[in-house]
Parts: sequence; structure tokens; C-alpha cells
Amino acid sequence: MRNISDVIDAVRRRIELRIAECRDVRLPRPIVVIESDDWGSIRMPSVKVLDDLKAKGYRYADYIGYDKYDTLASNDDLEVLLDTLSSVKDSEGNQARLTMNTVVCNPDFERIRQSEYQEYHYELFTDTLKRYPNHDRSFSLWKAGIESGVFHPQFHGREHLNVQMWLRLLRKGCKSVLDSFDKHVISMIVEESDDPRVHALAAYNVSSKEDYSFVKQSIIDGLDLFEHMFGYRSESMIAPNYTWDTVVEDVAYSCGVKFLQGGRTHRYSQHVLSNGGRNVIRYTGQRNNNGQVYMVRNCSFEPSEYAWKNADLCLSQVKKAFDDGRPAIISSHRQNFIGGLYPYNRDNNIKEFQLLLKTIIAKYPDVIFLSSDELGKML
Repeated sequence: MRNISDVIDAVRRRIELRIAECRDVRLPRPIVVIESDDWGSIRMPSVKVLDDLKAKGYRYADYIGYDKYDTLASNDDLEVLLDTLSSVKDSEGNQARLTMNTVVCNPDFERIRQSEYQEYHYELFTDTLKRYPNHDRSFSLWKAGIESGVFHPQFHGREHLNVQMWLRLLRKGCKSVLDSFDKHVISMIVEESDDPRVHALAAYNVSSKEDYSFVKQSIIDGLDLFEHMFGYRSESMIAPNYTWDTVVEDVAYSCGVKFLQGGRTHRYSQHVLSNGGRNVIRYTGQRNNNGQVYMVRNCSFEPSEYAWKNADLCLSQVKKAFDDGRPAIISSHRQNFIGGLYPYNRDNNIKEFQLLLKTIIAKYPDVIFLSSDELGKML
């Protein structure tokens, strides 16, 4: 049975959420932004690898899709996605745009192993692609999508990995992490821990003040590599696993990041929370001390995570946003468009996605599609 303090906390949170929603910026016309995370990052290399790890008894996240469906986007995945985005146009003649929040690097597993887990080494994700079958034209398709305006990469991190935590677990001999490492997998679940926050994917979820120096340098390096890869600076970013501190905001600001994508709840790191901090509620249009603008996702198209997060749900959320005069900022992770492990995942979801886009165009003929940084500039 819940005690009175739990009830009070729940009521307080509901009030805070409603107040934040009421403070979201209002715009004179309907705007859709589709934010898609995890592009460039490794996840599950193959069905065989997933089966091998599950045979060892590890609880991989296939029950919510990420470890079951998510992997690097193949030639086929990108061709289908390009065609789908290009199949609709907004009131100004623009095709649908996907803000591809991109991780520019992945761990170099062999060099890390050679250092006996004492040193971290990374490789560009374009080099990772070379080892995957049916990925020989993948980055060329990225470029084609960027050129046509349907793909618009933005920064998601140098790697989707809490490097300092990961190396400590490897050096400690954590079996689940070592077994995953041997398969070139960044483990999401640490079997030896009872703390659900202990996993390797939240890059900026630091546990000590000393880890900040590594995080700062990873952001500086990552944004420079992003510019080298795509030919422009990323003006917006989304922190892996929606977890970051003001330290991250400050260094990103110094590197040209003006707009901060995120969810309604801004999650702070273990270091901040263990020193008396608390997660806070954000609203679209809110600014921090640097003048950076927060943009909050208020719609969800995530059928690979949960089947009910489909076009119907998303359309109801889009309607609510537009009825209130707010932009519809749709969250849709890469896994929804990937068929490299199970083709039916991509094939089923892309039909839902096309239905979503075409219904939006039909119901809201004056709608316009924007990328995250374009919305930020409007704000």
C-alpha cells in the first residue's frame, strides 16, 4: 500500500507536468518534428549473437525491442526509409524530414582488449559499417538523404556508451559485460547489479566528479567529428538515455549547440542525484542560463518498443498538440525502421509510419515538417 508521502509526490508530479505542458510554446501553424535517436551506434550485431547471449541466461532487452530489432541501418533499411519520407510533402512542398540523432563513433573492441581494458579506443561508425553485410552503400544513402533534405543528422554523442563505467566493469571481471564484449555488444543489463541504473548506455550518467573530464572531452571530440563527417556543426543535441547535467550543457554550448532535445523529464546523473539533486520537468521554449532552448517530445511512434505505440496513438498525440497550438515533436527511435535482424519489423512499421505521415498531411493540410534545429531557430 502506498504511504502518504508517495501519494503527495505523485500529485505534485502530476501538477508539475500539467504546468509545464501549459507553458509549452504556442505557434501560429501546425509543425511536425520527427526526432529519431541511435543512428550510427551499434546494438545487436546478429540474431545468432542475441541467441548465444540469451542461451547464457542474460536478460537482454528483446522484450521491448531494442536488443531484438536494433542494429546498424542496412542498404535496404535506408532505401525503404528514403522512399517513405519522400512520398509525402507538406504545405510548402517539403518532404517529410527525419532528425537523425547520430552517434559518430563506436568502441574499437580489439584495441580495448589489447590494452587489457585499461584504455578506451573508438572508431568512426562509418568504419564499423564496413564489417556489416549489406552495408556497403549505407553511408552513400545517408548522403543521398541529406542532399534531398529528408535526412538531417544532429548530435547524439561521440558514442552511446558510459565509457568510464564500462571499463570499470570490464576490469572488475563482470561476467555479463565481458561475455557481451566478446560478441562486440555493449551490455544493457549488468547481471551482477541489483541497481537498474547500472547499465552502459547512458553516456553522461556519471557517478563521480572525476568522470566529468572524460565526458567533456567526448562531447568536444564528438561534435568536431560530426562536423568532419557531415560538413556542418550540429546546433542541437539529445543526450543518450535522456540523462545529462549542466556540465554537459555548458560544454555543448561552448561548441555551438543552441538547442537541447529531450523528454518532459530532464534526468540528472547519479552524481547529481546522490548529492541532493532531483530530476526536473521541462517545457518547449524554456531556456537555461546559456540561453539554450529546451524542446520536449510530446508524441511517440515507437511500435518496436511496444505495439500500442503505433500510428493511432501518435495521431491522437499530434491532434492534442495541434489543438493546443503546440508543435508536435515525435519520438521514433532507429529500431522502428530496422529489418537487418528481423525484416518483418521494418516492413510492418514502415507501413504504420507511412500511414502516420499521410494522415497528418490529409488532416492538417497547412502542416510543415521541420528538423529539430529549424524548430529551435523559430523559437
